[in-house]
Amino acid sequence: MATGLFVITVAAFSRIPVVAQIGNDLNLNSLGVGALASVFAVGRVVTDIPAGRLSDRVRPGLMMAIAGSLVMVGSALLAVAQTPPLAFVGVFIAGIGSAWTLTTSMAYFARAPKARRGKSLSYMAGALLTGQAVGPAIGGVLAGIYDWRWSLVLAAVLAGLAAVPFLRWRGPERVVIEGDAELGDDRATPLVLAVLYLLPAVQFSIGAAIMQTLIPLLADGPLGIPVGVVGVALGLGAVGRFAGAMMAGQVSDRYGRRPALLPGLAVQVVGLLALMVSESVWAWWATILLVSVGSVTVNVGTTMLADLSGGSLGHRLGVFRLTGDSAFVVAPLLAGWLYAESGQAMATLPSVLLTGFVLAAAFRWLPETHR
Repeated sequence: MATGLFVITVAAFSRIPVVAQIGNDLNLNSLGVGALASVFAVGRVVTDIPAGRLSDRVRPGLMMAIAGSLVMVGSALLAVAQTPPLAFVGVFIAGIGSAWTLTTSMAYFARAPKARRGKSLSYMAGALLTGQAVGPAIGGVLAGIYDWRWSLVLAAVLAGLAAVPFLRWRGPERVVIEGDAELGDDRATPLVLAVLYLLPAVQFSIGAAIMQTLIPLLADGPLGIPVGVVGVALGLGAVGRFAGAMMAGQVSDRYGRRPALLPGLAVQVVGLLALMVSESVWAWWATILLVSVGSVTVNVGTTMLADLSGGSLGHRLGVFRLTGDSAFVVAPLLAGWLYAESGQAMATLPSVLLTGFVLAAAFRWLPETHR
């Protein structure tokens, strides 16, 4: 499962460094290029709930085969697109496949026994984050040597190859989550679930508004940081996310879910405040590193949701991912507009307020679900 997640993620994310070339080739302006990312996110949003429900009923092997096939078809359509409408259709289908992959994988790894559930989800995070780093690298190298279309051809081939073994792999037909029946549903109050559902909104908004919008804008603008340095910084951020996920998995299983979750949110608040109060290079670097290391909210939140959910895990994971993907659509638009209108501090403020609020809410209302 982890290998399939890695390969499909590589395929789904190989398009990221070539979006500007796609825009140039298809005569898209900057708004059209931005719309490619938004359409991908919309594909994820409309898929989260259905994929979550199906993951409770359908074998994980078949679900991953469908996911790989969707990414294959979407990448192939984008590779052959000669007009913008076909490109948007391809990106939309790839977004559906991406959400299908992530929801299925989260449900599968979250169904590990409670004693090792945090470590299990850290393995999933490792495969996902590695794929998100390798995919753009491969796509960018191929586009530089040949053409952006070859990057999408390779993506389609990889996704198709990943889907094939899942057609034969049956996997467990119905996985019962161990050790949760006696306390799980009693603690899953609407308030607790609402706080848990906000965790991916924090992480996705930081990723989209800060890491993918403000950090590049500041580097290209007032800070004058070369694009090569930006790539190195974001690569170090990926290493930080991986390290944070591994540490959080160990802490979550050994000491509890709250000791893994709350420090991560607190570290992210500090990183965001640095970017909000200082327009310096050191604040830029501090934000990248701190918000990356602290980005454990989705993994630990998934673990806690699994602790509380029993047989309704897939549906709740669908809602969990829906809040994150919705933030992924809205946050970069808001950050870009605020930056243009009011500057760096105001563009960072919504992320600071959201993360701080969720930290306070998690401290006050989330129970320790490990016991």
